[in-house]
Amino acid sequence: MRTIALLAGLALALSYPALARADIFDSPPLLQGQKSSRIFAVSGVMTARGLGTFFSCTNLSQSPAAISVELYVADGLDACNDANAVSVTAAPGATVLFATQNTPDSSFPSSVPLSTPPQFLASGSASIIATSKSVVCSAFVADVYNSPPLSTMRLEVFAKGKQKGG
Repeated sequence: MRTIALLAGLALALSYPALARADIFDSPPLLQGQKSSRIFAVSGVMTARGLGTFFSCTNLSQSPAAISVELYVADGLDACNDANAVSVTAAPGATVLFATQNTPDSSFPSSVPLSTPPQFLASGSASIIATSKSVVCSAFVADVYNSPPLSTMRLEVFAKGKQKGG
């Protein structure tokens, strides 16, 4: 009887749906149904007090590539946006601009919002993910309420834990 109860408990535990929790250490999500790679990480991401973070990425592949950005709050757990939902297919040689916050009157009105409404991020990070590794990116924080911005700050972009550029 005890064996039957244990087996029934095990079957119940295995059949219980696990909640999907994506954090910065998990495999990146599919983008538009295709396998993606985490190609860059950016620290210092913020959306607060009129500042937003922008990610500019260019597809250097000769094929189209889906590109997106996953945002994380300070603890690095659980992405706070849906990277697949905001992914963009970039044609060969094309550049896309993603934003954590933007307004129609800003200097960057054509950027792709990473969440609607914008997520408050006093101190966060991001993963840039794509279906091609032939993508180059830069990131910066800018004043979104003035055009041109009254302030901008370049953020370092890291690949495989190493700083790129300088």
